Amino acid sequence: MTGRHEEGVSEVVGEMLMIGLAILLISVFASVLGNFLPAAHDPSLTVLMTNDGEGNVTLWHKGGDWVKTDDLTIIIGNDTSRRSFIRQDPRIVLVPEKNVLDLGSNITIITGSAFTADETVSLVTPRAKIFSGTVHP
Repeated sequence: MTGRHEEGVSEVVGEMLMIGLAILLISVFASVLGNFLPAAHDPSLTVLMTNDGEGNVTLWHKGGDWVKTDDLTIIIGNDTSRRSFIRQDPRIVLVPEKNVLDLGSNITIITGSAFTADETVSLVTPRAKIFSGTVHP
């Protein structure tokens, strides 16, 4: 009688070893696969800046990656003062009106006053500065 019980135990032990081996192989495969995923990169784009002389600056997307407009901050300033503008600001006009800045799109910043000294316009995301240019009055 003891022979029958031993055969049943060996089958259960064999199944448990197979399940353990499968779990081990899956975990090793998953950890190795994580090394082959591409890393997140900062957006890269070409921007043309125009100034109408009345305090309005337009940033034209001329090529490169698209960027979510909610991620953008425009900083205008010089050594003495800085102003920040985000997408929800009513002084920001996006053409065409959509959630991304991509090829052919432009952002106009209505500052309300003419530039008095050399000021720098920077287009930044939470991770990187995408564009920086100097506005001459």
